[in-house]
Order: sequence, then C-alpha cells, then structure tokens
Amino acid sequence: MRRDKLLIRRNIILAIALAMCCVESPAEAEPLLEDPFGIIGTAPTAIGSQTLGFGLGYTRARDGAKRDLYGGALEAEAGLVRGLDLRFAQTLEYGPAAPYPSDEAARVWGGLSQLGLRWQFIEEEGWRPAIGVFGSVRTAYGETSGPSQSGQIVGLLSKTIIEGPRPLALSLNAGWSELFNPAPGERAGRYEFAAGLAQSIGEDTSLGVSYLRSQQDRGEKDQNIVAAGFWHRLGGRGPILAAGAGVGIGED
Repeated sequence: MRRDKLLIRRNIILAIALAMCCVESPAEAEPLLEDPFGIIGTAPTAIGSQTLGFGLGYTRARDGAKRDLYGGALEAEAGLVRGLDLRFAQTLEYGPAAPYPSDEAARVWGGLSQLGLRWQFIEEEGWRPAIGVFGSVRTAYGETSGPSQSGQIVGLLSKTIIEGPRPLALSLNAGWSELFNPAPGERAGRYEFAAGLAQSIGEDTSLGVSYLRSQQDRGEKDQNIVAAGFWHRLGGRGPILAAGAGVGIGED
C-alpha cells in the first residue's frame, strides 16, 4: 500500500471537518441548503462568482496504535460559463501513514492537490432531477513516498423532494478513480458512492446527513462512513460556518 491509499482517508477528513468557513460572492439570499459532507452537488458556481472554503479535521481510529490523524483543507470554486465551474482543492494531513513509517509512533506529513471541472448538463424541472458530472486530476504526496497521480470521474444527481421555505433535497454521487502509476499488485481502479439528504431549517441554517462508500485495496473490505453536519450563514449574506462528525461502520 502506498501513499495513494490515503486519498480515501483524506477525503474522509473533509467529510467530517470540525470547522469550515465558506465565503461566497454577493448573490440573492435564498434559504440555506448546503451539500452534505462528502457530497459534490450538481449546481455549479454562478458565472463570475467565486467561493472559498477552508476547514480542519480530526480522525481517530477505533483501535490500534495508529489512532490520530489531523488534517486541513482549502477549496475554491469559480463559475466559468453557464453550467460549468472550476474547482480546486488542497489538503494536508499529519499523523501515522501506514505502512510508512514502520515505526507506528512516528508521524509524517502528506498532502493532496486536486483540480477539476463540474458540468451540470440537465437542470432540475418538475419530476426531472438535476444531473451533472465532475472530472478531476489529483496528485498525492508525502514525506515517505513519491508523488502519485490519479484521475477521477463522478456522476452527480440531485432532486428537491420538498419545495418551499424549508426545502429538502436528495443528492447522489457515483464515481470511479484510476491510479496512473499503480504499484505492482495494487488495485488501480476503485469505485466510490455517496448519498446525502440536506434540509433547510431556517433562512440561514441547514442540516445534512450522508453515507459514503469507497473501495479499498485488494483483500480489504469497502470503507463505509456515515456523517452528519450543521451549517449556519452569518448575517444573512455573510460567511457560512459548519461543524460535523462521522463514524465508520462495519468490521473495518
């Protein structure tokens, strides 16, 4: 197992971020309805608008010496044309990185850079859900391993179940990631799936729950995470603060 495997764990850090601040360009105020942790929404950033988010996360393993992992993330989005936006993410982590190093008490740094495009090609209307696609290239790196590149493609779907001032929305993601330079015997391609529900409970407050499933290396069971979060917009048009937590389910 190489540093690439930490892509999965690093994504979980984002999904259970303990604090996040998202600053958006001015826009017409609507009931807050944020995508649940780990979900890529179908709606792109509006043309000429930009968003910036950053967060901190902490992951604790159920048992064993490799317990504590700390992480941070910076995300930015910019609307390019109607239905299309550019997304960039940079994450860092500090903690045990099995099997590097062999000393379980040692701690190392690692990171992931991601650049991608999100395209919504079908807008929600009546019974029809919004449908889109997200594609990206990623580079993972760390103190004890060389850079590793991968590609990712994710299908996006969302549908508003309840309209009105307290909307409820369902989101689904189904994707595939492929390592460009897998190590001998390493699984090159892996599937991933996520489902989430978001509910606006006030003009400036929303809740979300999500389920994340990702394929692991050969001989290992799929990873399953359930996460929940809370979002609140300050001052009606100000930054959005969020807090959330997640837990792994299953034997692994």
